[in-house]
Amino acid sequence: MLSKERAHGICAQVFEQSPTEDVEVLLFSTRGNSLRIAECGPSEQNALEEISLQIRVVREGRQGRARAASVDPASTGEALDTALKAAVLSPPLELPPLASKSGGGDGGQEEESVTALAEHPPAEKIAQVREYLEAARSEGLAVTGFYDTEGASVTYATGRGCFRHAFVGKARFSSTVIAEPGGAGVAGAVRQGEPLPDDEVAEVGRRAMKKALDSRDPRELEPGEYVVLLEPKAAGDLVMFLAMAGFGARGFLDGRSFLSGRIGTQVLSEKLTFLDDAGDPRFRGLRFDCEGQDRKRVVLVEKGIAKGPVWDRPTAEEGGTSTTGHAGPQPSVSGPNVSNLILRAEGEATKDLMEGVERGLLVTQFHYTNLIDPLPVTVTGMTRNGTFLIENGRITGPVRNLRFTQSLVETFSRVRAVGDDGRLVEPFFGGSVVTPSLLCEGFRFTSSTEF
Repeated sequence: MLSKERAHGICAQVFEQSPTEDVEVLLFSTRGNSLRIAECGPSEQNALEEISLQIRVVREGRQGRARAASVDPASTGEALDTALKAAVLSPPLELPPLASKSGGGDGGQEEESVTALAEHPPAEKIAQVREYLEAARSEGLAVTGFYDTEGASVTYATGRGCFRHAFVGKARFSSTVIAEPGGAGVAGAVRQGEPLPDDEVAEVGRRAMKKALDSRDPRELEPGEYVVLLEPKAAGDLVMFLAMAGFGARGFLDGRSFLSGRIGTQVLSEKLTFLDDAGDPRFRGLRFDCEGQDRKRVVLVEKGIAKGPVWDRPTAEEGGTSTTGHAGPQPSVSGPNVSNLILRAEGEATKDLMEGVERGLLVTQFHYTNLIDPLPVTVTGMTRNGTFLIENGRITGPVRNLRFTQSLVETFSRVRAVGDDGRLVEPFFGGSVVTPSLLCEGFRFTSSTEF
């Protein structure tokens, strides 16, 4: 990781080498280590330390980008030269000028805590999972897992005078347990800017083992429409697909978002509010984007009513509004995206979501989920690592995995109740989401499996 002073010096080096002040630097420095688990024991340790420099230059409206994996003068000079050559060959684009001043606070997390995450010793990770692995071995279970901690510094700067710098780090532990015959369970935990405490690591192990043991000897279930209780891990995957397809301004302007033409109208259940908030203490994220703009708190859907997408400067100019500070590296074909997404219950949350469910399914996790149609946000995928039948308000046994094909706009419009167990989860395709469990009606399963 780079201190603010060291990052500033690297950026100044690039600006001195550049023949134009229209030059932008994105600088990432990451350090951390990870522990892999296989066959109920530590199997591999890895250490990571890398730096990534991205340079964008603008010459007469033409944009050129280049990368470097080193910050010595020769490497930055070569990357700058490549970006200048790329700009000459690129078509002109009408993009906003590079930022000339810094905004508000840069956000992120304390440098000391992020450094501690980057240096979290593998021996401590092993000590934290030892009791869990011993318990799994005594039960004859097969355990895999991944436990990593990392810290990073992130810098945005321009030759016109903008400079922003912050630190972010995370700790995450996920484990999958196999219990023959046919049982499987998964659990995980993630924290931003602080380590995982011993009891939280132990709880991940207990949950994964219980899921695996409880899901042995699953029975076949006919596909069809069911009431589903989606635990946070399963709900998080669907929330992220809804966000990727519908909460960015590019799709909104192009008419490819379920929010398009529907601002101010009911689009999802009145029990739900979706917002993006980097300042939430569960994230403590960056407060600037890849254009150097302030990242704002944005309410996307409030009590089911569409409020609007997130914006970067190019889409904001096109839409006649202001940026919300959600830009990715420019130029960007896909446009802005949410980065600190929260699904919040409106009204009273429910402690026992199974109560009152005559017949439904509890879903622990989805797998191989993919987008089919962006406008209704139709996705397909499979259940995995713990799928259970609910009858008359209680779990009556495990069932084999099912494939689903379902519109998420429909799903999030059919929410019967929201749990009181909201937590930070990491969906399969990346990102972080805060979500509780959800009880939804009419979830469509299209085929069954043999496992």
